[in-house]
Amino acid sequence: MSMGDRITILVAAGAISATLGMGSCSTNMRIDDLNARIDDVNARIDDVNARIDDVQADVRELRTLIIDIARRGEPAD
Repeated sequence: MSMGDRITILVAAGAISATLGMGSCSTNMRIDDLNARIDDVNARIDDVNARIDDVQADVRELRTLIIDIARRGEPAD
């Protein structure tokens, strides 16, 4: 194998390695972007769950007030 053939093979191998390296970096960036989007969705779901918990607590308080009024025999307005 001549020196020119060896250089051609080495250049080709370097080009393939560079292409694969750049492709994997791009894929990792896409995965990171997807993970960030999923984290945003999870944060929004957590916010909604907190709001639901607040509404449930308010409903419990209203039920307690209604039961207290009913026990006292007072008319509800």
